[in-house]
Amino acid sequence: MSIVRTPTEYRAALREIEYLWGSEPDTDEGKQLKEYLSAVDQYEQLSITAPVKLRTA
Repeated sequence: MSIVRTPTEYRAALREIEYLWGSEPDTDEGKQLKEYLSAVDQYEQLSITAPVKLRTA
């Protein structure tokens, strides 16, 4: 997984992270964990919206 595009993919990636958590870094599982963490981080950064400034009369 290199990109998370939708909320559904985001939730699936979080489940994979939970499953892979604790994997040794130099294993295939550890590399997958790192990829999922990066994809989720990227999605979260893009999903953060700036607060809307309310107009006052």
